[in-house]
Parts: sequence; C-alpha cells; structure tokens
Amino acid sequence: MLRDLFMSLAVVAGIIGAHSTSRAADAKADAEQTKAALQELAEFIGQWNGNGEGAVEGKKALWKETWSWSWKFNKDGDQAIQLEIKDGKFFSKAVVKYDLEKKVYLITAADQDGADQAFGGKIAKGKFILERTDAKTKDLYRITVNTAAEGVRFVGLYEKVSGGKGLPSTIYKVSGNKDGESFAGGGKKNECVVTGGLGTMTVSYMGKTFYVCCSGCKDEFNENPKKYVDAYEKKKK
Repeated sequence: MLRDLFMSLAVVAGIIGAHSTSRAADAKADAEQTKAALQELAEFIGQWNGNGEGAVEGKKALWKETWSWSWKFNKDGDQAIQLEIKDGKFFSKAVVKYDLEKKVYLITAADQDGADQAFGGKIAKGKFILERTDAKTKDLYRITVNTAAEGVRFVGLYEKVSGGKGLPSTIYKVSGNKDGESFAGGGKKNECVVTGGLGTMTVSYMGKTFYVCCSGCKDEFNENPKKYVDAYEKKKK
C-alpha cells in the first residue's frame, strides 16, 4: 500500500514537473517572438532632434522637440519600447508593446495633459502606423513614423479623419536627424549585443568590449552579461 502511494506521488510529481517545464518553454518562446516583433522597430532606437510644425492653440507654430526611443525590460520578462518626447506640443511619452495573439502593436501615448491614449499599430510599406478611433466622435487619429536617408532622417505625421471618413487633415508633423549621425554614412555599423539594433554605446565583459543601442539595453546587459555574450558569440559562428 505504502509503495503504491509513493509510486502515485512520483507520477503526480512527474506530471507537474513536465507541465511546469512546458509552461516555461512556452513563456520563453512567447518572449522571443515578442522581442522579434519589437525588433522590427529597432531603426527608431536612439535620440532624434526634430523640428515640429502644426497648429498650437489655433495658431500655426514652429518648435524644436527631441524624440528618444529605448528598450524597456521588466523583471518578469515583459519587453517593450518606450519613447520620451521632450518639448513636444502634443505628446510627452509612449510605450509600445506587442500582442502575440492579435498580432498587433499596442501603444499607450500620454498627451501633454497626462491623459493616456490607446493606439493600435502595424508596420506597412516601411512605416509604423498607429491609429485610434474616438468613441464619441468616431474621429480617426493616425500617427505615421518612418526613417529615411538610410536611417539618418526621421519623419512623423499626426493626422485626423473627421468621423472616420474622408481625407485626413494634418494636426502636426515633425522631422529631424538622428543624434550623432551624418548624411555621409558609410563605415562599419556596430550591433547591439542585446537586441541586434545599431550599437551606439559600449559595455564590457571579461575584458571584451561590446555595443548596445540604448540605456535600457545597457541595464539589461549588465544584469546578465554572460547570457547575451554567449548568444551573440553563438550567432556569429
């Protein structure tokens, strides 16, 4: 009887262990797919010094604003890309995540009053397109961002389609250059050891120098450098 009980407990433990292993594998696969989807936006990572143009309080205006994109890694394995907009007239920040089930980017953008606005996003013809529909007015708001000149230029357009029908009207647009880049381009590009994007700052491990694309990746690398160096070296073989 006791022997049968031990055997039954062992079987149950084995089932639980196998289930836990399966869930861990699924979570890892989901994290990798999420990261791959977010890597499609890697060209935006970095700081962009832009010139804004639009109507502010009913008057046409010109101003300068700075867009800073970076990766964000949470302890629970959640990944996102965050955007900080300095001196912007319409938005101050945003967080971009990816919904694996729906195959869509989810963006939460904060306006200048601190109110969050939820957009759905997709990549089409080399452009990142964000849209939301106002529940009351049915107005469609669209933000389109893309790079140009081999990743040196940045262009953003914010539009409104009244009632969700007809031609869009421009609310504001911004264009600028990537900080530290020139139109001359050329030369070898350094790769971020964490996300595979364009490496712009250095980190070190075991006496060797590697590159990361943003402060978020730098922090993530410093948390577990061996993990990323091993994966990076394996990929290079």
